[in-house]
Amino acid sequence: MKALLLEAEWKPRRGYRLNELERRTKSSYNGNQTFYNPIVKLVDLPVPKPGPGEVLAKVKATGVCGSDVHMYQKDEENYTAYPGHCKFPVVLGHEWAGEVVEVGKGVETLKPGDPICVEEINWCGECTPCRAGLVNQCQFLEEIGFTRQGAFAEYVAPKAKYCWKIDSILEAQGDEDQAYEIGAMVEPCGVAYNGMFISSGGFQPGGHVLVAGCGPVGLMSVALARAAGAAKVIVMEPSAPRRKTAETLGADFTLDPVALEKDGTHPADVIMEETGGDGIVMAIEASGVGPRVYPVFEEVLAPNGSIVQAGMGGERVPISVLRMQWQQLHVHGSVGHAGRGIFPSVIRLLAAKRIDLSPLVTARFPLERALEAIQQAEKLLDVKVMVKQ
Repeated sequence: MKALLLEAEWKPRRGYRLNELERRTKSSYNGNQTFYNPIVKLVDLPVPKPGPGEVLAKVKATGVCGSDVHMYQKDEENYTAYPGHCKFPVVLGHEWAGEVVEVGKGVETLKPGDPICVEEINWCGECTPCRAGLVNQCQFLEEIGFTRQGAFAEYVAPKAKYCWKIDSILEAQGDEDQAYEIGAMVEPCGVAYNGMFISSGGFQPGGHVLVAGCGPVGLMSVALARAAGAAKVIVMEPSAPRRKTAETLGADFTLDPVALEKDGTHPADVIMEETGGDGIVMAIEASGVGPRVYPVFEEVLAPNGSIVQAGMGGERVPISVLRMQWQQLHVHGSVGHAGRGIFPSVIRLLAAKRIDLSPLVTARFPLERALEAIQQAEKLLDVKVMVKQ
C-alpha cells in the first residue's frame, strides 16, 4: 500500500535530559530536542493485518494538521520543528475516517462495511491517570500518526476500542464523500470540545465567549460556543478570510488585533464595548501566540472567567497572578480528545447538524500528493486541507 512516511535520526541535543521511557523506547516527549533531519517520502508498505481486538480500515479522508506540518519542518539546526510526543520513523496522519474492511479476533462492536472515525490518542487504560479517567494524560500513551502508523496511507489497523461509528453522519449528510470529510474532523473538534466543556467545565449559556486564533480548532470552538448558547461569540484573528469563515460558523463579531494596535486602539477596549461592559466568561487561546493574547484576556475576562489553553506555543506568557486572585480567574490547560464521551458527543452534534464543519475544507489532494497537501497547509492559505481516497 502507499503511505507517507517520515524518517529522522535519533540524535538528542546536548543538554536535553531524557527520561527513562524516552531512553528505553527512543520515543520523545519533545521531538524538537531529539529527532534530527526529518525526511518525508511516499513509500510502499505491506497492508497491516488486524490482530486481536483490532480492525483493518480503508482510509477515506485524512485532514492535515499543524502538527503534520511541524513534524515535516526543520529548525535552524535541522531538527524537526515539532515540540511534542513522537517516534520516528512513522506514517503521518491522525485526523481520519474510513470504512472497516476486516475485523480481528474478539471484535464484536464493529463489522466490515461500518464507517468509522478513530481516536488519535491510544490510551492504555491501566496506568494511574487512565484509571482516574485522565486518558489524555496516559503515562504509556501511543498516538496514531505520531508514534504508531498513521492515516496518510491506504489502510490502518487501529484497536476497535478507539473507533467510533459515524453511520449517523452519513445518514444526515446523504453524501458519503462529504460525510467522511466531516468524520475526519471529529478528532480536532474533539480537541476544542475537551478544552471548552471537559477541562474547563463549560460556561453558562448567555455568557460572552472570545476565541483567539481561527485555525481549525479555533473555528470549531466558534461553532461549539454558538451551539452551547453563547450570547455573543467574539473572534480575534488577523486573517480576513479566516474571520469570514468564523462568521459563517456563528461568530457575531470579529476583529483584527494587529490592525487595531497599529491604529492605536487596544483590542480589549473594543471587546468590552462589544459586550456592553459585561466582559467574557470564557476565552479560548487557539492561536499559539499566548504572549500576544493573554494580556487581552486579563482585561476582558469577567469575574470567575476562564481561559482555555488549546493552542500549542512554547513561549511563556505574561500574566498577573494578583488580577487572577481578585477576579477569581482560571486557566485550564487542555490537550487531546479522548474519554469522557467526547467523540460520541461530537458525532451526535454533527449528525444533528447543530454544528456544520463542511465550510472548513478548502483544499483536497489524493494520497499520491499527500506531501504536497502538507506543503499547501504550510502556506496558511487554507483552513483545512484534506487528503482523499
